[in-house]
Amino acid sequence: NHQLLLDAVAFLQPTSVHEVGCGGGDHVANISRLFPECAVSGGDRGLTQLEMAADRHPEIQNKLGLQDITMPYSSEWPKVDLVYSQAVIMHIHTAVSHLVALSNMFRCAKKNVLLVENNQCHNFVEDIMALHCGGHLPWQNMHLHIFERHGSRGILASSQTLDLPILRSDTQLREGIKPSQRRLKR
Repeated sequence: NHQLLLDAVAFLQPTSVHEVGCGGGDHVANISRLFPECAVSGGDRGLTQLEMAADRHPEIQNKLGLQDITMPYSSEWPKVDLVYSQAVIMHIHTAVSHLVALSNMFRCAKKNVLLVENNQCHNFVEDIMALHCGGHLPWQNMHLHIFERHGSRGILASSQTLDLPILRSDTQLREGIKPSQRRLKR
């Protein structure tokens, strides 16, 4: 999953990136080192997590902040090209909190949202499409893709069409992409 995140940044070439649920800060630190031209930030709802991240990676301390993604959207949160989560949203099971979290991630993202999550916890594709159809996401255009590298895969939502396999269901995500499904032209 770590390599998948780095490959996504290399593929998308965003000018800014934000991690939801940054925990110990390893991803924020790695992306900052490998892509120094990219503005990188991370948020977590746990102050102890942020303190641990600052201890482990003092160079990113000013890039981290408190953020409970399940709360109503805050204009204080960063607005960036790419927002991602890695094994965070899958743990949210209270009422509609994971839907609020997804909506907030899209509100923070200008172009792309990457979910590297266990898709057996939630039907992320169906949830994203329902949020979009219900007007809960800010993007006019929604393109869902599978982003797969090194045996890991994630859902890459984009406001633009990307040259990646199109994702139509969570079943497709669980089973992977067959050669005949690699890229569907519109």
